[in-house]
Amino acid sequence: MLRAAARSKETDRLRKARAMRVWLAVVAVAMCVGMPRAGAAEARCPWLNAATAAGLLGGEVEMRVSAPVEPAGGMKTEPGVYAMDQVRMDRYDVSCEFVRKMDGGMYTLRIAVTTMRDVAKEFAAAVAGCGGRVAIRGVGNEAYACVAAGQEEVVARVRDRVFVMTVKRGGKPGVPGELQADSRNLAEQVAGSLF
Repeated sequence: MLRAAARSKETDRLRKARAMRVWLAVVAVAMCVGMPRAGAAEARCPWLNAATAAGLLGGEVEMRVSAPVEPAGGMKTEPGVYAMDQVRMDRYDVSCEFVRKMDGGMYTLRIAVTTMRDVAKEFAAAVAGCGGRVAIRGVGNEAYACVAAGQEEVVARVRDRVFVMTVKRGGKPGVPGELQADSRNLAEQVAGSLF
C-alpha cells in the first residue's frame, strides 16, 4: 500500500514535470516569435515626441518618421531602417509628421530638417515658398512665420540647416503673420536642438 502511494506520488511528479516542460516550450516558442518585433528599433522624431505633438494638436496622434538621410544627400536607407551609425538622429536630415484624425477632418504637424550646401541660395528658396511672411526673432539664426487660415508655418535656419515646421489645425482662423504661442515654443525647441 505504501509502495502504491509512493508510485502515485512519483507518477504525479512526472506528469507535473511533463506539463511544465510543455508549458516552457510554448513560452519559448512565443518568445521567439514575439521577440524580434519587440526588439526592433521604432522610428522616433529627434526633435519632438508624440506626447508633445498630441498636446499641440489637442489629442492622440499617429507619428511617421522618414528614413534618415546623411546630410547633403549622402547615404539613404529604407523607411524605418536605422544603421548603427544613425543613433544620433539629430545629425541627419529627417522629417517627422504627426497626425490627429477626427470626425471633422485632421490636424497635422510636420517638421522637416535639411542640410544646405549653398546656405544663402537654398534658404532664400525655402523662404520664397512662405507667402505673407513675417520675420521672427529668437528662433535659430533667422526665421520667418507664415500664417494663413488654419495653417502656421515656420521656415528657420540654424547654421547650415533649414527646418520647415508646418502646423495645420483645421479651419481655425489665425491672425495673419502671428504664430500661436505653442507653435512658436515648438519652433524654438526644434531650433535649440539643432544648435
